[in-house]
Amino acid sequence: MKLSSDVTTLVALFAIVSPITSIPVFLSLTGGVTKERRRIIALQTALVSGLTLFVAYFVGDIILKLLSIQMDAFRIAGALIIGAIAWSMVMGKKDSIFQASASGAAVVPLAIPMMAGPGAIATVIAIGSSDVGIVRVADVVIIIVLSILTCLMLLLAEPIERVLGDQGLMVLTRIFGLLLLAIAVSTFISAVSTSFPGLVG
Repeated sequence: MKLSSDVTTLVALFAIVSPITSIPVFLSLTGGVTKERRRIIALQTALVSGLTLFVAYFVGDIILKLLSIQMDAFRIAGALIIGAIAWSMVMGKKDSIFQASASGAAVVPLAIPMMAGPGAIATVIAIGSSDVGIVRVADVVIIIVLSILTCLMLLLAEPIERVLGDQGLMVLTRIFGLLLLAIAVSTFISAVSTSFPGLVG
């Protein structure tokens, strides 16, 4: 029964992290680098997102309380960053910040907040808190497996790019950019409505 619960947790976290929907963003932000460098960025992204989730699992709740940061504020900040990237994708533009240093995209926005975003962090914090101070091996394994799956999805971005071609990739990037923008707006509205119940009807 517990194994079934762990599998459900893994599937739920994979859906929240959603590395598949991050593929167009990954390809867009790493368009000007070599294939070898792109693979390195994929590994860095998976590593950073995994480490972020580990930190969230072990000390996430403590850090947020220590800094007096509300989860809704964290969600709004993440939504703004994702929204900015999504807008650039929809309009067919690349952010100059990421053009200057494509490797920086491995941390922001790919690892944080797209993959290890507010939803994933909140979920991992909840899992850690429910264990009442006891670190479960299964939870650690789940985060490790999730990181490996994330890395594999990003490494598959190259074959996907070859199949789609430039035009197909451009269309896919704009479609996912629009979906990503909708997710950012939805997250923003949800966080604002939770913080200010009377503001959003």
